[in-house]
Amino acid sequence: MNEFRYIVGATREVRQGLVLWARKAREYVNTYYEGREENARGTDFYRGILKTRQIVDSLLNKEDSFRGVIDDQGLLASVCIIQETSILFEDTYTDCLEIESLTNSPWNTIEYQQLQRRKGAATSLVEGIIKESQESELSNIFKLMTIPGAKRFYQKIGFEETNGSGKMILNPNSASMLLLDLDQKRNSAAFD
Repeated sequence: MNEFRYIVGATREVRQGLVLWARKAREYVNTYYEGREENARGTDFYRGILKTRQIVDSLLNKEDSFRGVIDDQGLLASVCIIQETSILFEDTYTDCLEIESLTNSPWNTIEYQQLQRRKGAATSLVEGIIKESQESELSNIFKLMTIPGAKRFYQKIGFEETNGSGKMILNPNSASMLLLDLDQKRNSAAFD
């Protein structure tokens, strides 16, 4: 199981990582898509390029809201923005965290195998957000909006769609189960 280091804020590492992402995305577009981003339309890679631009545009306004993970190579592997929000959960308005614009590095989204690729970056990022939330006074409920192509990933780690709109919730029990599952995987990997 790959290990990642959790980062809070738009640190220098995050900023440098996003610059590298832009450079590598351009390289992949030139190599695999005839130099035209439009040729990648409909792929995870293309959606990652668009989300990365959204994230970069938010750098000045939401520096403290950035969260990311760095892989064993020292590369930014996944990043998102979080914000506090309130949701109606079990007939009560509850303060929680909303995860916005989560995306992986270009080498983790492109269909073509890359040496830098590391599995588990997005899951590790969600894990870090859960642990951070547990240390705060917010509930252990997490909200996000997803696109149809990412829905399966979020369902796999415990998020449930609420109303068919793409809004998904990770309830406290599912968050705890995800942490337990990841700890068990790490412990079993240590004995392999």
